[in-house]
Amino acid sequence: MKQLNVFYEDLLVGILTRNDDLVYGFNYSKSWQQHSKGFPLSLAMPLAQDTFGNRITLSYFENLLPEGDVKENLERSHGITGVFDFLENYGKDCAGAIIVTDQKDYIMPIDPEQTISIDMKKVYSAIDEKNSVADVIANMNPGYLSLAGAQDKFPAIYQDGVFLIPTQGAPTTHIVKAPIQHTGIKESVFNEYYCMELAREIGFNIPHCFIAEGDHPLFVIERYDRYRDQRGIVHRIHQQDFCQAHGKTSEFKYEDKGGPTLKENYLLITSNIQPASRVKSIQSYLEWISFNLLIGNHDSHSKNISFLLRNTRNELAPFYDLLCTSIYPRLKRQFSFKIGDRDDFTLIGGNQIKLLEKDLGLKEGVFRNCFKRINDKILEFKDPVAERICTTFPKAKIPKRISTLIADRSKSFKLQGAL
Repeated sequence: MKQLNVFYEDLLVGILTRNDDLVYGFNYSKSWQQHSKGFPLSLAMPLAQDTFGNRITLSYFENLLPEGDVKENLERSHGITGVFDFLENYGKDCAGAIIVTDQKDYIMPIDPEQTISIDMKKVYSAIDEKNSVADVIANMNPGYLSLAGAQDKFPAIYQDGVFLIPTQGAPTTHIVKAPIQHTGIKESVFNEYYCMELAREIGFNIPHCFIAEGDHPLFVIERYDRYRDQRGIVHRIHQQDFCQAHGKTSEFKYEDKGGPTLKENYLLITSNIQPASRVKSIQSYLEWISFNLLIGNHDSHSKNISFLLRNTRNELAPFYDLLCTSIYPRLKRQFSFKIGDRDDFTLIGGNQIKLLEKDLGLKEGVFRNCFKRINDKILEFKDPVAERICTTFPKAKIPKRISTLIADRSKSFKLQGAL
C-alpha cells in the first residue's frame, strides 16, 4: 500500500492511497472533518463521508493531471506512470488549494523571494524543436508542472517581466501557455487571446491575460485560484471543475463520451450556488454556452467550467480556455454538448433552442433571448477587438479570420431560426 498526504495550507485534509492492485482510495482525516476550515474536495466527495473508493477518488485526483500528448511526453521522459507517480512528483502546486506530498508534516511556504528564473531560451528551444515546454519546466530544480489539461503549459510567478519558479513550493501566480504544435493548428496563442479579450469586452468575468513576446509569443493568464492578502502574500483558493464535481474522470469530459450534459451542469449550479447569487450564475452559464456556440469553441467541455470556494460558498469561477476551435478544419465539428437533440451547429435551429429551454426548465424564450443578446454584443465588438490585437501584434492574422468565421456562424444560426 502506497500513500500520499493531502494538505490545505498546513492542515492535513486526508490520505490518498493506492494498493498493490492499483486501486485508489481516499480518506478524510478526522481533524479536517471537524476543523472550522474543513471543506469537501469535491461535491462528489462530501465531508461527512470518511472513505471513498477507486472511481470517486480518481474523479478528483486524476483530473489534476495532464492529458494527451503532454502526459505521454512526461511519462516517457521522466519514467512516470499513473496518477500516484504524477502527484508524488508534482503535486505541490495543483489547480486549486490542495497540496499532495509524501511529507508527513507540511509547512506552507509563503516567501515569494525564494525563486529562480526560468531559462526562457530552453522554453523557446523546446517550441522550435516541437518538444513539450511542460517537460522543460519539469526538468528544472525544483520541477514544477501545471497539472490539469491537454494544452502544453507551465505555472510561474510573473514579476517585472520575468518568469520565476518558487524554490520552496510557494504558490505560483500565472499560467503560461505555449503555441499548440499539432499539424494544421496555427496561432493558438493569438486565437485564445482574441477569444478571451472578446469575452471580456462583452462583459464576461475573465482573468487578466496578456501576450508575452519573445522568440515565440506565449499566452499568459493570471491564476484566478490565487489571492494576495494585505501583506502581499499569495494564497491558494480551492476549486473543482465540473467533472470533479460530478465524480467523472477526464475520460468523460465530453457529453458524447458519457460526460455531463448541459442539464446536469445546470442542476449542479442551481443546487450548489447560494440563492443570493444563483440567478446571476445561471445567467452566466447560459451566456457561456451562447458565447462558445457563436465563436465556434467546440472544446468547451465540463472541465472548462469550475466552482471556486470562497467563505465556504461555491461560486462560478471566471471563464477560461475560450478558443475558436472551428477555425481549424482538422478539429472536431461537433459542439461539446447537445443543444436540444443535436451537436452539429449547422443543424441547430429554433426547435433545438426550444428543446434546450424545456430540458433546463426555462420559460420559452429565455435561452433564445440570451443567445441573441450575446450574438449582438459579439457582432458589435468582434472587429474592434481583432483590429486592436492585430495592430499591437502585426504577426497575428487569426483574429480577423475568426471574426469572419463568427459572422458566418451568426448568419447560419439566423437562417436556421436559432436567433
